[in-house]
Amino acid sequence: MSQQASGAKVLEETTIVDADVHLSRGISPEEMAEHLEEPYKSRTLSEYCYPASSGSDWDPYMGGKIQGRNLDSPETVQQDLVEDLHIDYPLLNPLMGLPKLPDTDLAVELMRARNNVLIEKFLDPSDFYGLGIVATQDPEAAAEEIDRLGDEDQIVGIFVESFAQNPPLGDSSYDVMYEAAEKNDLTIAFHGGAATGFKYDFPIQNQGAEQFLEIHTLAHLWQSTLALTSLIVEGVPEKFPDLNFTFLEAGISWVPYMMWRLNKEYSIRRSEAPLLEKSPEEYIRDQFYFASQPLGEPNNPENMRQMIDILGTESVMFASDYPHWDFDHPDELGQHLQQTFTAAERKQVLGETPAEAFGINL
Repeated sequence: MSQQASGAKVLEETTIVDADVHLSRGISPEEMAEHLEEPYKSRTLSEYCYPASSGSDWDPYMGGKIQGRNLDSPETVQQDLVEDLHIDYPLLNPLMGLPKLPDTDLAVELMRARNNVLIEKFLDPSDFYGLGIVATQDPEAAAEEIDRLGDEDQIVGIFVESFAQNPPLGDSSYDVMYEAAEKNDLTIAFHGGAATGFKYDFPIQNQGAEQFLEIHTLAHLWQSTLALTSLIVEGVPEKFPDLNFTFLEAGISWVPYMMWRLNKEYSIRRSEAPLLEKSPEEYIRDQFYFASQPLGEPNNPENMRQMIDILGTESVMFASDYPHWDFDHPDELGQHLQQTFTAAERKQVLGETPAEAFGINL
């Protein structure tokens, strides 16, 4: 039997939870408008309110050389994810780029409308799970939306787009949002972005970038490191000890550096993080989970084994980022795991860890 055929058989026999599946282009302005009152309904139909999806600042698809994909119905999710990729539990998120909208009232209305379409179009007709999106411009409204979504059995987490926030996401103004998530037993999922408008977002060095390759390499990393640092230093996990935090679409290789860097800084400047009762690394290992995608491609495959080993299979969860052009096939991570990890460890990363992170009973 070929290695490829053997890998496919392993995937078929393993329960896989995909922590990051996007419906960004699967929800149209027309569908959202059905859930909006005026003047927001007309604005949604007349203005392009998808700042994270258009990519108009860059050419992510390289003039058509890279094929685009789309999930526009539960049937396409079933075909593309469940049947073709052998993913048993795709977690659907409605990426939109809400934090980039300057109109807070519009962002709040779009938040509610987008979640309604997610539930009615993708979740109610199926047994899929989803992540509800929030507009971080208004933490109080976000908390109200989290309370509303808490009654939806198929919503297992809250999707927080980790860009364009000022102040950063550890600020106490967001506590009401985290409190609502903890109360409703919903995991927080942070997700960066690198398309429209990001050239002029944090950090200012973006303005000198000439190629999308540069921005796409760094965007999610910068946003994730800022969010993680802010959360830890401001004591968010200490304030909400029963809340799980996940980071999507930033890979895993940055996490050991951040754990140890934060440990070092905290050991010198403890007075600047007065809420912490443990080391930053302990909080990260206790309450944080990290999605595998983008997996990274070391020249020496042994380095990937070492990276996963440092974090521990209890902290690493599979994610594909489907249907984005740079998505990771589950076989990519599966091959790394199959080379050096036991069947139990492979089972943990591909299914058990993401299920634990989002409270899914396998």
